[in-house]
Amino acid sequence: MPDFSCTICPFNCKCDREKTFGVCGLPNKFLVSHVQPHFYEEPMISGCGEDQTKGGSGGIFFTGCNGRCVFCQNYLISQREFWEKKTQKESSEKELFEICLDLIENKKCHNINFVTPTPYSHLLREFLIKYKDKIKVPIIWNSNGYERVETIKSLKGLVDVYLPDIKYFSNDLAIKFSKIPDYFNFASEAIKEMHSQVGFPRSGSGGMIEKGLIIRHLVLPENIEDSKKVLNWIKNTFNKKAHVSLMAQYYPVYKSKDFPEINRPLTKKEYANISDYFISLGFEDGLIQDLESSDQKYTPGFK
Repeated sequence: MPDFSCTICPFNCKCDREKTFGVCGLPNKFLVSHVQPHFYEEPMISGCGEDQTKGGSGGIFFTGCNGRCVFCQNYLISQREFWEKKTQKESSEKELFEICLDLIENKKCHNINFVTPTPYSHLLREFLIKYKDKIKVPIIWNSNGYERVETIKSLKGLVDVYLPDIKYFSNDLAIKFSKIPDYFNFASEAIKEMHSQVGFPRSGSGGMIEKGLIIRHLVLPENIEDSKKVLNWIKNTFNKKAHVSLMAQYYPVYKSKDFPEINRPLTKKEYANISDYFISLGFEDGLIQDLESSDQKYTPGFK
């Protein structure tokens, strides 16, 4: 087997993950930490029925991440200091396909939702080339936005729905809170490529998304002005047809306590400020998450 030089994400480690680890600390194989029907994504992804014995989004949460957000709500499976202490089950392509089939056929999920897929992009590309036609529901790419355009281009025709974050406009904030340098430049270019592939969201039966780009932005306490700059960029780049999911679900967790300015939820004043600004931009589509969503009960119960 030839050496594998990892250039998947903006860190561009160029390490051979068969032999050593880069920033993400992950091997060159699938590690799946958690699988579940997820009922707390956007309604057009999860559905909005109250019966949680069927439906929902088919969440496949991959181990690890190329970001190191101090407020990560998935830190138990995303951050190496936690996941590397647990026994990690490796999954083959066939086993990953069987996970997808179980979510679709037995759990009746509306889609397959790859959560934190970026470090596995090359493996998922080969997986989707082989199995996409057999999955028969939309494939969702649910990422932190810290992507290389070249990687996103390699997924053209294989991903139906892109669900990226755009976390920051400020490079200083991106480094301070997530240790991801030059974040906005990489995320903005990647998101433009995503849009060029799938366009604005289109829904099918029951209002469930079939294809398109939904841009998420998590609003942080004390950082409303940065959020406004992110929203301005989205409006100026994609016009008022952009589908934005403005998220108010932030609550302090993991290392947030080390940063007093974000060691609390959003205030009602901050929420009203950013909500009013979002509305003033005149987006024709999108969602503003309720302030009550700032609750740990909406985060999957990782073990």
